[in-house]
Amino acid sequence: MTPSLRIRSTAWNPTLGLAGLLVFFCLFPSARAAEAEPNLIANPSFEQGTEQPAGWQALITAGATLERVTSMAHTGSAAIHIRCDAQGAKEYPAFKFRLDQVKPGEQYRGSVWVRTQGLIGRGGFPVIEYNRGNERLSYSAGQNSPLGDSEWRQLIIFGEVPEGTTEIFFCLMVHGQGDVYFDDARLERVKEAPPPFNGDRLHLTLHPERVLCPDFLGCGAQGDYFLTCDFNTSHGVTQADRDLVNARVAAMRPQLMRTFFNYKWWEPEEGRQTPDSQEMRDYVGWCRFLKSIDCQVLVNPFGDYFAYSSWMQLDPSSKLPGPAKREAMVRSLVDLLEHLRHKEGLDNVRYVALMNEPDNDDWRRVDPDEFVRLYRLLDHMLRQRGLRDEIRVIAVDGSDWSLAYPGTWFHEIVTRGLDYADACAVHTYGHKGVPSLMPWIRSRRELIQAQAPAGRPPLPLMITEFNTYGDTFTNPENHTYENGLFLADFAVTALREGTASVLMWCLFDTQYDDQHRQEYGLWRYKDADWAPRPGFYSWSLLTRFTRRGSRIVAVESEPAAPGVRAVALVSPEGKQTVLAVNRYHRPIEVKLTGGSSGPIELRRYEFTRTAVAQAGAQMLSPAGILTLGRDAPPSLILPAESFVLLTELE
Repeated sequence: MTPSLRIRSTAWNPTLGLAGLLVFFCLFPSARAAEAEPNLIANPSFEQGTEQPAGWQALITAGATLERVTSMAHTGSAAIHIRCDAQGAKEYPAFKFRLDQVKPGEQYRGSVWVRTQGLIGRGGFPVIEYNRGNERLSYSAGQNSPLGDSEWRQLIIFGEVPEGTTEIFFCLMVHGQGDVYFDDARLERVKEAPPPFNGDRLHLTLHPERVLCPDFLGCGAQGDYFLTCDFNTSHGVTQADRDLVNARVAAMRPQLMRTFFNYKWWEPEEGRQTPDSQEMRDYVGWCRFLKSIDCQVLVNPFGDYFAYSSWMQLDPSSKLPGPAKREAMVRSLVDLLEHLRHKEGLDNVRYVALMNEPDNDDWRRVDPDEFVRLYRLLDHMLRQRGLRDEIRVIAVDGSDWSLAYPGTWFHEIVTRGLDYADACAVHTYGHKGVPSLMPWIRSRRELIQAQAPAGRPPLPLMITEFNTYGDTFTNPENHTYENGLFLADFAVTALREGTASVLMWCLFDTQYDDQHRQEYGLWRYKDADWAPRPGFYSWSLLTRFTRRGSRIVAVESEPAAPGVRAVALVSPEGKQTVLAVNRYHRPIEVKLTGGSSGPIELRRYEFTRTAVAQAGAQMLSPAGILTLGRDAPPSLILPAESFVLLTELE
């Protein structure tokens, strides 16, 4: 299970390397001349103030001391100091500087010097928060301080202001136990906002020759079933309920489903496997149903002490089994894959990841070298069994929300080589402000590109888990229309950036055990009659009308309108689907051209507040037909705050 979601960033390795430098300067060329930009922070060296620095707000939490000190400084005579005890290490105390009148699309570069004493945990790091009044829309997290005792070192952060932001906060934050000193903070505007789009008309042009991703792997979800297990049937789940859920999933036509796996279901004692356990029967039945609707499966072990069998030498302080049982864990996983594909006939089981989010707990983060060693062992064992051509190995599974700086999990794993992998997977819950997703994806794709052997294409990047911020089982926003629009906008933006697959968290509400109910789903649980949430209507459009193996191609807007994002897919049969999100609070009239040498008919689907209110438990129906041709560009309206899909697909 995904743990409580929070800012995720890991310790910084000062050795940047050629690949890291290329990413740094390709993403932010203005950073090369950034020192020429004025510092937007007042009192950046904390020379003004008494107990607290002038112009800065202190976010004080239990167990933390925040103060201005004159006993330690990088330059001048003062610095700020955050000390956390064991209680404070659970929180995020920070000093925050506010900057008003910012504009969407502006890019900022920040930096600060940091020194540590006796620090354990995550460390100290800069954060840029993007706010609208008292609401935090999104944030960017920067490099982390070293742990233990360290001398002064500079940390860097970049951020792009998302739509709707009215002010930003430059934050100097700590998550861990010990002492952190900050000095000489700097915040610069390195890119101005693009001209605002104030009109109500656009021209969108499809460019089939501009391929963003040549092999789309599918839209889907994290989809855990469990509906035949006692902890769901005891809540009244019957065969009629399972039939309803199955029919709804079949109608959605997802192409890829990520599924969690627990070793206790399969091999509770070393050498004794239990394919007939209740949980294994449920899992196999779910995979078999997914095969019947042509949905491929990603097997993803939970990967933590609570999901390992006791014989694996459990240690709650580690996310891996005991050292003597790690190879046996990999062998058990390969046994499972062989059983599913060869004994159960589930040839739709096509992907495997070693474990879920090895970097999601900074106190128990998996050693990168050991992680890569076990992945190479997985690759080797699959080859020994003759399974390697049948299974795609998905690497990284990183949950860091910041850019891929040296020291983040993604950078640490990718730069160790990807010879064992077929794709790289990432998760994020930190991009509610969707435009900030763009540099996040680019930084990762650039790192993958740098690892590709000469003459070979880079591995695809898959987003195998995303949504807005919540905790492990609950999302306070998924009942809202805005969350449904966010899901569509996130997918469109990710596809525009060349992502090969987008899986949302998660498919539907279900009990994970007697105590825990998953409540992130596209529809609610039995006690609410499996009622759809708004995201069901938008996400089902994406799964119904995109096809595995499609080419993702560019759609260009004239004039530029940051609040309208569009992309197109061309199916293996040559059928076109256009996805467009309008984030403006007004309707936009669109002329659509390109993509076909002759006239074609596209059915139009609209995700709007009115359509959701009228849909009930049914998926959205066509709102009309659009004829697309080169000579007479058709006109359509993108309603205010909407997602519109045009498709040739049945």
